[in-house]
Amino acid sequence: MPDEKILDQFEKLITLARSTDDGEVIIKDMEYLLQSPVKALADWELDVLAIPFDKKDSDEQWFDAETDIMHEAFTTPLIVHQHGIKNGGRAVDEKPVVLGRTVPGSLEKRADGWHVRVILNKTIKLAQEIFEAAKRGLVAVSSGAISHLARLEVGGKIIQYQKNIPGRIAVWSLAEISLWKLGNGNVRPASSFAIALPVMKAIYRDAGISFPDLDTHGVSEADKARRAKVEKVKKNAEKILKGFERSRRKDNV
Repeated sequence: MPDEKILDQFEKLITLARSTDDGEVIIKDMEYLLQSPVKALADWELDVLAIPFDKKDSDEQWFDAETDIMHEAFTTPLIVHQHGIKNGGRAVDEKPVVLGRTVPGSLEKRADGWHVRVILNKTIKLAQEIFEAAKRGLVAVSSGAISHLARLEVGGKIIQYQKNIPGRIAVWSLAEISLWKLGNGNVRPASSFAIALPVMKAIYRDAGISFPDLDTHGVSEADKARRAKVEKVKKNAEKILKGFERSRRKDNV
């Protein structure tokens, strides 16, 4: 829960919300703070609600108890800062900052969603800031999936995941969890993020973690075609990162 100083500001925010066109946005931000998905447990350890159930995002997309997060393959999701975006939300880091590690065996499905324990690296300044912010309920959480493995259910039909299309997220390969301090111009946690495979593999490699060997037997022709496109994308990961930055800026407008 937020501390008393933050709670004291909520009445002022409510008054502001009633008097501006941004009222709905302000109220959603307040609700997010009151239901912080991160709890500081002990020195450098966090309990993170990585996949909340039945909470629609700005694209009218949501996870539920039936969402397949491929947890048997991705048992220890990467813990990075703001999907590789720098503090202030204006540019990408040359190399995404790995904030710490997932506690093996801690990924757990509960009534409100999938939780995981995280140990932050106390030698990293951003991790220090996040731990202090977690004590006040001021940490944002967003999950990252491998884009060509994600699926969306729309009107009872399963399709390749796409942003900006309302629907239930049916498959979300939980390969990455991003944490960052709210405010200071950082990205608002308004929607889910998908990270392309070559970027994800590179982050795993740099973190010294083996990327899961996923079973690709029996895939459809449509999936094969999509994966062929992914192979082309692999040749230029830098372009993917630049596109990622542009899309995040658009979401933050």
